[in-house]
Amino acid sequence: MSRTTPNSAQHGRWLLRLWREARSLAVIVFQEMLRTRAFTTAAALAFYFLMSMLPLLIVLSSLLQFLPIPNVFQQLLNLMAQIVPADAMTFVERILADILAPDRGKLLSVGILGSLWTASEGFSVVIESLDVAYDVRVSRGWLRNRLRALMLTLSSGGLVSLSVLLLIVGPHFGHLLTAVSPIFSPVEDLWPLLRVGLTFVSFVAALEFVYYLGPHCEHSFLSTLPGAVIAIGIWIAGSAGLSFYLGHLSNVNRTYGSMGALIGLMLWFYLTGLAILTGAELNAELAKLRQRLHGTQAVCALPAQPEKSGEGAIPAAR
Repeated sequence: MSRTTPNSAQHGRWLLRLWREARSLAVIVFQEMLRTRAFTTAAALAFYFLMSMLPLLIVLSSLLQFLPIPNVFQQLLNLMAQIVPADAMTFVERILADILAPDRGKLLSVGILGSLWTASEGFSVVIESLDVAYDVRVSRGWLRNRLRALMLTLSSGGLVSLSVLLLIVGPHFGHLLTAVSPIFSPVEDLWPLLRVGLTFVSFVAALEFVYYLGPHCEHSFLSTLPGAVIAIGIWIAGSAGLSFYLGHLSNVNRTYGSMGALIGLMLWFYLTGLAILTGAELNAELAKLRQRLHGTQAVCALPAQPEKSGEGAIPAAR
């Protein structure tokens, strides 16, 4: 008994210190979000998310018809209904019913262009907010930022699409593996868990690409993992909480009338943008903490040869 008591006391002190450090870090992240106007930036992201959603759904409705799975697009909408508030999801389905037509070839080309433009605009806002979070003193030029935003659109968008496909075609893929070879029969039993794990990893990897490639900084890919995990956790918990609030504790339709469903959808997009920015601020503060502990220079310091005429310059906040 005397041997375990000191260990228990040490564990208790360690947990208490960990709690204090986590609480202090959370306060710092919140203060930084206020300083960098992350809450206002999240509203801008919500606008671009809304603008890119319908073109993206048009693209998916045109492409998913080629998969040998019945009602695959409806399954995608059912999957969205588990995350998006109910009234907002009804609003999305009503708009899609008005837009989608039998001739989807033209819609596919228009949808791809619209998705790329609006999504790259949104990622441009994300890049600017990441530069502010990391205290970047000289950002990339406009053209380089635009190309980087387009690259993030394709890479992160591809990973998110992979996550959605894993959720939709997951059970069919398990049966397909067993049909190909009996060797994969154990995988079919474990596939439901593997599918959830792979989906979570794909979402985290998509955010890591944003955090790694977005700011004009030198940092490792793995250093962005804490913020990505926290952002996904906030997004899942916040989506569930918002759906419960709008479904049981509030009725936005009484306040905003026919605009209530759109307001609910914008709130969900706002929450999504806020989760992304929260993870970015966390990664930035962890990077600054590592610099202070190791006595290294700031990873986002002013380059030795700054860009001509200071294009895209962002004044240091500190």
